[in-house]
Amino acid sequence: MSAVAAIRYLLANNVSLIAAVPAAKIMPGPVPLNTVLPAIGVNEISTVERTAVAIDGADVFTTARVQVTVLAKTYPDQKSILDLVRKACGNTRGTINGVVVDSIISDGAGPDFRDNEAEIYMQSRDFMVKFAAAT
Repeated sequence: MSAVAAIRYLLANNVSLIAAVPAAKIMPGPVPLNTVLPAIGVNEISTVERTAVAIDGADVFTTARVQVTVLAKTYPDQKSILDLVRKACGNTRGTINGVVVDSIISDGAGPDFRDNEAEIYMQSRDFMVKFAAAT
């Protein structure tokens, strides 16, 4: 959850992004049904813990893949919001919302999706988050 918390914090505190998507609509986990768009869901896809040299240390160096999914009312909005997401998170490091982050690196965008019936345009971008997770 630490990687999701760090990414969500960066997104919800980015002035350019929250001008397009209110911070309250940048959510950890899936975006609930019937949420007024645009909205963003932040989900952990995978986590790998690495054994440290000091095995008895309080932290475990961890790499998590975090997926950020944009849901929008139009295709241009989807694209512009996803670009704002990339700019808010890419190539970042430091202590973020209490999480000691070694690096956040963009790992590419997924395909475009559209739900014609619901008129929702969707696309995701993945980030690799390397951080110290408390044991």
